[in-house]
Amino acid sequence: MRQGGDLGNIEPGKNGFPFGKIAKYLAIGLEFPSAIIGGLFLGYFLDLYWDTSPWFTTTLTLLALVGAFIRLAQCLKRFSGQERRLR
Repeated sequence: MRQGGDLGNIEPGKNGFPFGKIAKYLAIGLEFPSAIIGGLFLGYFLDLYWDTSPWFTTTLTLLALVGAFIRLAQCLKRFSGQERRLR
C-alpha cells in the first residue's frame, strides 16, 4: 500500500508537483541574472589578466545580456505553449 495518496490518477501532461509552476519561473529568474553576472566576472578577470580594461568586461557582459534575453524568450515561448495545451 502506497502512502501519500494515489498518484496514478494524475492526467498525463499535468504536473503533480504543487510548486511546478513556481519552480519553472524561479529557474528562469535565476538563469537570467546568472548568465549576465557570469559574463561580467569572466570579462573582468580576462581584463585583469591581459590588462585590457574595460574591453572584455563590456563585451562579455553585453554578449551575456543578449544571450540571456534569447534564452528568456525561448523559455517563455515554450512555457506559454505548454499552458495553452493544458487548457
